[in-house]
Amino acid sequence: MLVTNGTTDALRHVLAALAPGDVAVEDPGYRAAVETIRGAGRRVHDLPATEPVTDLAGLAAAYLTPAHQHPLGRVMPAPDRLAALAAARDADALLLEDDYDSEFRYDVAPVPALATLDRDRVAYLGTASKSVAPSLRLGWLVPPPRLLAAIDERRRVTHDATPWPVQRAFVALLREGYVDKVVRTARRVYAERAPRVVAALAPYAELAGTPAGMYSTWLLPEAAARRARDAAARAGFRVNLLSDYCRSARLTGLVVGFGGVSDAELDAALAVLVGALR
Repeated sequence: MLVTNGTTDALRHVLAALAPGDVAVEDPGYRAAVETIRGAGRRVHDLPATEPVTDLAGLAAAYLTPAHQHPLGRVMPAPDRLAALAAARDADALLLEDDYDSEFRYDVAPVPALATLDRDRVAYLGTASKSVAPSLRLGWLVPPPRLLAAIDERRRVTHDATPWPVQRAFVALLREGYVDKVVRTARRVYAERAPRVVAALAPYAELAGTPAGMYSTWLLPEAAARRARDAAARAGFRVNLLSDYCRSARLTGLVVGFGGVSDAELDAALAVLVGALR
């Protein structure tokens, strides 16, 4: 396992070690990953996020969030996981697995990572930004064995490594049990908040995916989504449009986060959204 400066840093390391070729990304999908891949000089191919990955022919890699698809919240079923691995083997491609918030499953146990099924076909990316703090800029990468030497050499030449004080501080937090405590507390908070969001918005929109992590995504017409987004902005709350995460996909709705707010702020934001959607 290699310590990195977050998920996008890990992604850059893998892309630099990969053979030339385009990269598929879920659509809708994580915008920072799309920009990182494009910044590495690679073209992005759109993978419909609601469909199984069955064909990666001609591609160098595919970026996936199988444990909790961002932003739709879909958990990739076991048959689809096997299909994605088979497609990667057939195309001699690599799966870039971003496991960004699997510790925040509060309905069932966390889903096993794709990397546990095939180390040679999966690069596993993790982050502490959701469990500890985004400002920590700390993550980790478990590359397939065939890429490890190339990534290590690039990091040695570029001195592109996470500062030792940051790593030592995180290790201290782990040893003292602080990280586990934060995760347990946050999981309890999110488990209580998610049903409140569902109860408030379900009469007006369709829930996409599985409630997990620190957000939920809601399908509704673009005009209604924009009306609710604008009302939230006027009240001082930020709510994202689902269409902003889309490239080829034509999905519309809202991505409602409930992690970085107080309970009172969440209730106030939900009241604004309901008022705009009613």
